[in-house]
Amino acid sequence: MTSTSPDLPRPNRRGFSGDATILHTITVRPRKCRLGGEQRRALQLLASTPFGATEAVMHVNGFTRPMLARLDRAGLATAQSETSKAIAVGRIRITDAGRRWLEDAAKSELRGPNRFKDFWRA
Repeated sequence: MTSTSPDLPRPNRRGFSGDATILHTITVRPRKCRLGGEQRRALQLLASTPFGATEAVMHVNGFTRPMLARLDRAGLATAQSETSKAIAVGRIRITDAGRRWLEDAAKSELRGPNRFKDFWRA
């Protein structure tokens, strides 16, 4: 015979009480940031300039505002507004996380399946 606590409901014939609730624990792992070639090219351009690049320079190089906004939301770049005289200029800089991402991407390219493709063509 099992003893039950007076504050707990009594189990029915299937072993569950009528008002049983199921608690779920959801574990969420942080997603690995996956960027395409354009985002990688934008980060490489930002990494090559010590003070970042203006929005105009990024636009001339073919980068759109939504794509730059995705880099900002991912924490790989920051966008700041600078005002000089009467002109407001948006400047985009790479963050430390963006630099680390570029380094990791370069390392993974070296370990990838195509690391010897140029060797075998020669």
